[in-house]
Amino acid sequence: MDQHVKLSRGASYLIIQTLGVNVIMVVSFVILARLISPQQMGIWTILQLVNATCVAGLAWFTSAVTKFIAENSVKEMKAAAAVFYQALRTTSIMFLPVVIGIYLGATFLASHLVANSSYALLFQILALDVFAYGAILPIVSAALLGLRMFRETAVVGLVVGGFVRQFLILFLIIEMKNLVGLVIGWTISDAATAIIYLMLAVRVLGPPTFDFSLNRLVRFSLPLELSSITSFAQTWFDRALLVLFVPLATLGIYNAALTAFGALGSVSVSMSNMLLPAFSSIQQRTSLREGVRLATRYASLTLTPLAFCLLATAKPAITVFVGHSYVEGSMPLMIFSGALGVTAFATALAPLFLALEETKLSAAITGVTVLISLGVAYLLLPEFGIIGAATARALATILGAVLMVVLLGRKITLQLDRPMIIKTLIASGTMACAILAVQLVHYAAIMLPLYVLVGMMVYFLMLRLLKAVNESDIELIRKFLGARLTMVSRILGWLLLPRDRASKST
Repeated sequence: MDQHVKLSRGASYLIIQTLGVNVIMVVSFVILARLISPQQMGIWTILQLVNATCVAGLAWFTSAVTKFIAENSVKEMKAAAAVFYQALRTTSIMFLPVVIGIYLGATFLASHLVANSSYALLFQILALDVFAYGAILPIVSAALLGLRMFRETAVVGLVVGGFVRQFLILFLIIEMKNLVGLVIGWTISDAATAIIYLMLAVRVLGPPTFDFSLNRLVRFSLPLELSSITSFAQTWFDRALLVLFVPLATLGIYNAALTAFGALGSVSVSMSNMLLPAFSSIQQRTSLREGVRLATRYASLTLTPLAFCLLATAKPAITVFVGHSYVEGSMPLMIFSGALGVTAFATALAPLFLALEETKLSAAITGVTVLISLGVAYLLLPEFGIIGAATARALATILGAVLMVVLLGRKITLQLDRPMIIKTLIASGTMACAILAVQLVHYAAIMLPLYVLVGMMVYFLMLRLLKAVNESDIELIRKFLGARLTMVSRILGWLLLPRDRASKST
C-alpha cells in the first residue's frame, strides 16, 4: 500500500476515534451542563486541574515510549517490550506516593481549593483516578501508538473512553444527584480503558523484561519533562489564574467554552500523535521534508475550516449545547478558534522536535511561550476576566507556531505547503464571514445546522475557485476510502475540482 495512504489511514483511525468520542462527549456535556450549576462546573474544573498537575509532573516517558517502541519494534520486539515495561514500572513507582498523599490530604485540599471540606470525598476518589489516568494510561497508550495499533487504540478509546465513560458519568450523577457520581464514573472509565490497553500491549510485546536502559529513557525524557511542565502551564495557566480572580461560576463558564473548543483541539492532538511514529521511522531527510509538506497541506485543508466554522458559530453553538447560562463563554470560544485557525498547519510541525530528538529546543519554545502568556494573562485578567484569559491563551498558540517555524527552519529544510495554507485561510475566512452575515440577517440558535451547511457550501466553492485541491488529493481520498466508497470520492472530485480536472480524476 502507498506510504501516504498508510499514513492517512493511520491518522483516520485516531481522528475517527476523536470525532466519535467528541460527539459522545458533546451530547453528554449538553446534558451534564443542565444537571450541574456553573459553580459545580467550576469545582469539576479544579478536580481536572489537580489530575493534570500530577500527570504533568510525573508522566515522564510517554513520548520516549512511542519513539523507542516505533524504532525497535521493526528490528526486535523484545527490545520494544523492554522499553514499555521499564517505563511502566518506573512511572507506577513515582505515582504511588502522590496518590497516597492526595487520598490522605483530601480534607485539606477540599478546604483550600474549593473552600468547603464537605467535598473531601471527591478528592479521595480522584486519588484513585490519578493512578489509572496518570501512571498507567499514558504509557500503554504511547506503546500502542509506537506499535502502530491505531485501529485497536481507536476502537477501545471510542467504546470505553467515549460511550461507556459518558454513560457512566450521566447515569451516576442522575442517580446520586451530586458530583460524586461524576467523579466515580470518570474513575471507572479511566481504569477500564487503562486495563484494556494494557492487555493489548502485553499480548503483542510478551512477558515483562527490563533490559532497556532507564538512564536512556531519563536522558531522552528529561528535557521533554521540562516541556511537559511548561505545556501543562500553557494549558492550565489561564484557569489556574482565574481561580484567584473570578468566582467558581465564572470559572465554570470559561471551562465550558474550553470544553467546546477541546472537541476541535483534540483532532489536532490525534494528528500529532499519529505523526510522531511516522516521522521517527523516516531516515532520509528528503522523505521527511516531503512528509512535512503533505502533513501541513492536509492539516490546513481540514483543521483550518473547522476552526473558522466554530469561530463563526460560537454563540449559537454554546447556546444550543450548554444553554443560556454559559453564553458568556462565546467570546472566549471565538478567540480560541481564531488562534487555532491561523496556526492549523503547525499541527504537523510539533512531532518533528521529538523525531529529530530536539527535545531541549521544544522545551525552550514552550517555556518562552508560557512566560510571555503568563505575563499577559496577569495583566489582563483583573480588568477583562475571561476575555483576558482567552486572549492570553490565543497569544500562546500563535507565538508557539511562529517559534516552531523559525527554529525548525534552522534545523532542516522546512517545506511548508504555503499555497495550500494561504488558500485555506482565504476560503475559511470567507466561509466565516458568510456564516456571520447570515446570522446578522436572522439569528436563532436552533438554526445552527443551517449556518454550518452554508459554511460548508461556501468553503467548497472557494476551494474550487482557488483551485486548491488537485487530482492527487482526490486520488489519495479514493485509495483511502476503497472501492466501496468510490462514489464519495467522485462527489468530492466533482465539488472541488474544475470540470476538466474532475473528469480526468475519474
